Amino acid sequence: MQLVLIIALIIGIADANTLSVCPNGWIAYEGSCYLFGHEDNPMTFTAAEQYCRQHGGGHLIHVENVQENAFIKDQLRERKPIHWWLGITDEETEGIWKWFDDDSVATYTDFQPDDHETLDQDCLIFTSVYDFRWADVQCSYKCPPICEIRSEHIEPGVVG
Repeated sequence: MQLVLIIALIIGIADANTLSVCPNGWIAYEGSCYLFGHEDNPMTFTAAEQYCRQHGGGHLIHVENVQENAFIKDQLRERKPIHWWLGITDEETEGIWKWFDDDSVATYTDFQPDDHETLDQDCLIFTSVYDFRWADVQCSYKCPPICEIRSEHIEPGVVG
């Protein structure tokens, strides 16, 4: 009986650690890891997505819900830049916002007032001007990325 309990405890600890282990420099939250790009290296949307892929195999952030959005906003309030990339675009169909990592239509959004229907502004940023609500901008705009890796995509051996 004690052996069974010890094995169950070891498995439980291993599972708990798997969910919270992130690569060096990444921050864990609810089964994902986040990397905030260097504040002094702003980049376009395309370059930001490429940066995320090259740093841990992630993508620009995919915000699932209000809790995740609040966590990210809290992180951003501690940082210098006033704008940060999200991994979402309406390039394919104006006004239909899709996440870049899996092509799903956004079910949660946090647009700043009166700013989500502008033509030729197909990418979204967090903007401090409206307490880090989302604003649409041209994809050629330059700001730092927020990268995300979901726990199921974390490569073994790449931990901090």
